Amino acid sequence: MRLVRRMWLWGAVVPVVAVVAALGVAVQVFRVVLERTLDEALLSQAAAESVSLFDAPDGRPHLHVEPSPLAGEVRAFVPATRLYGPDGTLLSVFPPESPTVYERVLPEDGPTSRLETQRLGTGLRLRVLTVQVRSPKGVPHVLQLVASLGTVDQAVGTFTSVATVLALLLGGVLIGIQGWQARGLARRLHGIADQVARSRDGGMVAPVPVDEPRDEIMEVRLALTEAAVRVRAAREAQERLIARAAHELRTPLALMRTGLDLALRRERGAEELRTVLEENRREVDRLASVAGALLELSAAGGALDLQQGDLRGLLDEAAAGAWAEADRRGVSLRVVGPDEADCRMDAMAVRRAVDNLLANALRYAPRGSEVRLELAHRDAHWEVAVQDEGRGIPETHREDVFTPFHRLERDAGAWGWDSVSCARWRGAMAATRAWWRARARARGCC
Repeated sequence: MRLVRRMWLWGAVVPVVAVVAALGVAVQVFRVVLERTLDEALLSQAAAESVSLFDAPDGRPHLHVEPSPLAGEVRAFVPATRLYGPDGTLLSVFPPESPTVYERVLPEDGPTSRLETQRLGTGLRLRVLTVQVRSPKGVPHVLQLVASLGTVDQAVGTFTSVATVLALLLGGVLIGIQGWQARGLARRLHGIADQVARSRDGGMVAPVPVDEPRDEIMEVRLALTEAAVRVRAAREAQERLIARAAHELRTPLALMRTGLDLALRRERGAEELRTVLEENRREVDRLASVAGALLELSAAGGALDLQQGDLRGLLDEAAAGAWAEADRRGVSLRVVGPDEADCRMDAMAVRRAVDNLLANALRYAPRGSEVRLELAHRDAHWEVAVQDEGRGIPETHREDVFTPFHRLERDAGAWGWDSVSCARWRGAMAATRAWWRARARARGCC
């Protein structure tokens, strides 16, 4: 079932049906209340009439409504009053034109009063109260009050008609509101579905409309938009990575093939063949380095083995491992920070990342300078920084160092970084409780 129809059903039709059912119960309760009120009015009038029924000077029974000065005003709606004698004959009636229920009513032994409902041949319903009354001399008489239930039926009918019209109006309003809301929700959900489809097909993500309300659907759309942007960025980064990796692999292969073609073009001496083989060996090492970098990048994207460990001890071990290279390059190496740094991390991944950063720093640090491996506690995290005194990274290329196979070398003596190492460093550190940071000042730092 479509969203619009489902909202019409549960938001309009079902509530209106429930309201109609409740109105049906309310109508019956309303009828019972009105009939009970009518019965109480009949009993009250009968009680007042029976007290003074025989107060005439001659003791003759008589009715008090007819000689009343208000008889003309109440004639149209006052209950009909009938008085029957001991033999059941009608002695008095007011108003005279009132419908006759019983021609004769004999006094009976039993309850003093009796209420009943009678229906005339015309369909008119009457409420009849019969009261047994005795004169001061003990002669039994019957006092009967008859009221039409037409007023009750009319009131109930009016109430039912008005309630039905209001229920129908309410149903129409609810259907209109639910349809308007459903169309709006359907439009917004179709927008989200189109956005997901475009993201799946690699298309551009449409901006979020500014006129949409800030509700749960908007939160879902914003989350999907953010996820789509990230997926698109990851896809583009993957495509760039593949292109750059292909270039890195193609270059040494082309050089190897060129060298072999030149060697095979004519007879070569042993020394020339040795030179070609040595060049091919260097290109093979370069291919192995690129392949290893690709494998490490693939491993960095996998799950990490996070365990508690001492980050400071790991940095000391990394510095000790790089001491020989630092000494060969004439660079001093120092670890700065707390003596202990308890941290939840993948020790092997972090050590590999720190080793790569130290190798980069030592490669570009001037002879006689110092490379510092800094450790600091920031809020609830540990921050690691490798700082050298090289030329640094321009601000425009700060994020490029984390793009695998991106070249930053400007000339033989200029700044440069191994982007594969930095990319592995970012992935490893972002997955642990330590933070990575990259800075570029007058001096180099990562």
